[in-house]
Amino acid sequence: MKLNDCTAVVTGASSGIGLELTRRLLEGGATVYGLSRRKPAGIESPSFTFLEVDLTHREELDRVFDTVLDREETVDLLVNNAGAGLFGPVEEIVPEEWEQLIALNLTAPFLCTRRVVPGMQAARRGTIVNISSIAGLRGFKNGSAYCASKFGLDGFSEAIKEELRESGIRVMTVNPGSTDTAFFRNANLEPRKLMDTGALVGIIIDMITLPDDILPDRFVARPL
Repeated sequence: MKLNDCTAVVTGASSGIGLELTRRLLEGGATVYGLSRRKPAGIESPSFTFLEVDLTHREELDRVFDTVLDREETVDLLVNNAGAGLFGPVEEIVPEEWEQLIALNLTAPFLCTRRVVPGMQAARRGTIVNISSIAGLRGFKNGSAYCASKFGLDGFSEAIKEELRESGIRVMTVNPGSTDTAFFRNANLEPRKLMDTGALVGIIIDMITLPDDILPDRFVARPL
């Protein structure tokens, strides 16, 4: 995929991986729609459109995708990056907080994906990147809610990868370990070693910009 011929939607574009990825896509010449609750700081580009949305509210999510698809013939790249954490002993997790976490980390990627797939299928091309976590591959103490959401996202990615590749659509899953973002700095998780966000995003960009007939279906990285 060539970024200078790409229309992209990035969720969670206001911070961390999503913000850095938005910057890199714009630098490469892409048209980017950033979806988040807060406007990203420091991004001033005629190729960038911020759409305020709470992705846990389906009616808001559908409204912003209606806006994107009214303006664009198709979305070439969807990055499901938005996510949150919920940690603690299972008996102390409040059911409403569990439901909110699942809504953002798992249901929102499903809802976003179903809105862009018809256009990608018609074009016989497109890329979907799901930002998961090491927590989608292994469980850890006090991580039942977060791990459940990320294991679910990994399973969703694996299934649609096989479903959509017949239509020329690539589905990639990224499973990063602790990264130097506000999310990890505030999570009070061990170990405290953090990967550089820019380096991680550089690899994601390399994956996206591979030729359309190459599918890098999973990338796993963690601090050394």
